[in-house]
Amino acid sequence: MIDQLLRAIQDSAFANWVQESAYPYVITLHSVGLALLVGLLVVIDLRVLGFGRGLPLPALRKLMTVIWIGFWTNFASGIMLFVIDAKKDFYSPLFRIKLSSIAIGLILGTLIKRRVLDRDIEYAPVDASAPSNAKVLAVCSLLCWITAIVAGRLLAYFTFGDVGVDD
Repeated sequence: MIDQLLRAIQDSAFANWVQESAYPYVITLHSVGLALLVGLLVVIDLRVLGFGRGLPLPALRKLMTVIWIGFWTNFASGIMLFVIDAKKDFYSPLFRIKLSSIAIGLILGTLIKRRVLDRDIEYAPVDASAPSNAKVLAVCSLLCWITAIVAGRLLAYFTFGDVGVDD
């Protein structure tokens, strides 16, 4: 049943349009969303780890709006990329690793925001240091985003023996 649904998505006019006409624009949008989402979260993670002490931690909270714009850009463009190879992606362990890493990375980013960036008085001084538990979150966040990016890139090249794909 799920295979038929995935095949129908993959064979749809929308998937054909994305693959034949919109792909260069969609992949570009996905790259821009990735740069906004991951690039800015990496800036926050590195500041939490102690780099760039001239930046007050609470000031980085303003980046969250742009980070969420990047996320929703990637969400929309990711769905468009998924429909092209829905069945292959659905069965790929790399796809599951990528989505899991993104979900965990977003949770970690939200925790860092709540525990550090939202505490104006405590972390307002430019040389303020984040607590060690926030630093652990930042390291884990960096690892999640690296994993998501690597899994996403590898997903384009590997099918693991075409598990679930019946071309």
